[in-house]
Amino acid sequence: MPNFKKMAKAYEKDAIKTLQDLVRINSVYDAKTIKEEAPYGAGVKKALDYIAKFGEKNGLSVDRCANRCTELTIGNGGNLIGVYAHADVVPVSGKWDNAPFDAKIIGEGKEAKMIGRGTSDDKGPLVAALYAVKLLKDNNLINDYTVRLVAGGDEERGSSCLEYYFKKLNKKANDYGFTPDADFPLIYAEKGIAHFNATKTIDLKPIIAMDGGVVANAVCDKLIVTMPKDKKFAAFFKESKIDGDINEVGEIMIVSFKGKSAHASTPDVGENAALKAFKILGRFYKIAFLENVAKVLEDVNGNGFGACVESTELGKTTYSYGIIKYAGNAFSMSVDFRFGENVDTKDCIAKFEKATGTTAANYSEMKPLLYDKKSPLVSTLMKSYKRMTWKFFDKPLAIGGGTYAKEAPNCVAYGSAFKGHEGNIHSPNEYIYIEDFLKQIAIYADAIYSLGRIKK
Repeated sequence: MPNFKKMAKAYEKDAIKTLQDLVRINSVYDAKTIKEEAPYGAGVKKALDYIAKFGEKNGLSVDRCANRCTELTIGNGGNLIGVYAHADVVPVSGKWDNAPFDAKIIGEGKEAKMIGRGTSDDKGPLVAALYAVKLLKDNNLINDYTVRLVAGGDEERGSSCLEYYFKKLNKKANDYGFTPDADFPLIYAEKGIAHFNATKTIDLKPIIAMDGGVVANAVCDKLIVTMPKDKKFAAFFKESKIDGDINEVGEIMIVSFKGKSAHASTPDVGENAALKAFKILGRFYKIAFLENVAKVLEDVNGNGFGACVESTELGKTTYSYGIIKYAGNAFSMSVDFRFGENVDTKDCIAKFEKATGTTAANYSEMKPLLYDKKSPLVSTLMKSYKRMTWKFFDKPLAIGGGTYAKEAPNCVAYGSAFKGHEGNIHSPNEYIYIEDFLKQIAIYADAIYSLGRIKK
């Protein structure tokens, strides 16, 4: 077996620079700059173009896939190994200690880390995989198999990029694959994900409007409420020591409620600003609807409305509330519902509707993913991980997150976060430890090489 740890050291300096270059591209989906040649906006296209240029420079076959993905391919015949990462990132929210697109490196030695949106999710892992492929090519280690690395442009909004890649472009299914977009050592099971909008026509006077959240798959960390100026409420707000502030504009009062963002797969580590606001506003103005919603949705597992279901492999259901809108008597709240195997989703949604008095609209669902731990794909990747890290007792994981593994056939999530170094994904001060990032290059090189050598 080649010494991938030693070989990877030759690429460390270039890999760090490449990651900084990529993080400095603001690749948030931008509806304002969408064109035929930029279906997800100018920033995403720029990031995908950067990956394409990397491929061209390093002698890989490049397919820009209608600017929805960038596909880099090398090899001819044998096992087709697929690696799926994404170049798009979630919007910036919350308070950052460093500019989110500066890719600043702070600390030294083992504590050195790069700060920036996308460093962990998913540009760091993407660049590590790029250099793993480059390492294999440069050392003539791709002879009897084929490697296909795909960088997507719309993972954070539901992975329409890979759907287009496989269903519209009719790309061939890989024999074995992984996505470096979760945790090490490996994810053998992922919860199912349902999205819907909880809607209701209702008069919430004196509230004029509400606007909160940035994406559906993150906990709402800020809610802005517009209402008539009210000295009594302002005094109550101040006395209650609520995290937020009030600004007056003429006879209008702008009330800001603040929470803490978190990925929708782990809403328990966040603080939902909207639910805080509903509780305070409902109690002060005696708005029964808001009081009730705040009460029944407080528990992230669904105990408040009788829809907490625990499955054997994937644990308890979770419910996260991301985007909140209210204007002209129209209330809407996005719901990210995650569930394990054998959960009756229709029953859970029905209980949610009954308890909140809302109607579920625009419903979509992805089933749970579950792989055999003894399969060639899982066992081979686990051997590579243990060989590169010497962590011989680590076991495959089940998670609440959803990855490209649900979109790509014969694929599991493999890294990139090591235990205790989750990276603040979808939150302020997202980071990746430099040492972790460089370790990933060797791990992914070993993994690709090993998958390529599985006998059919």
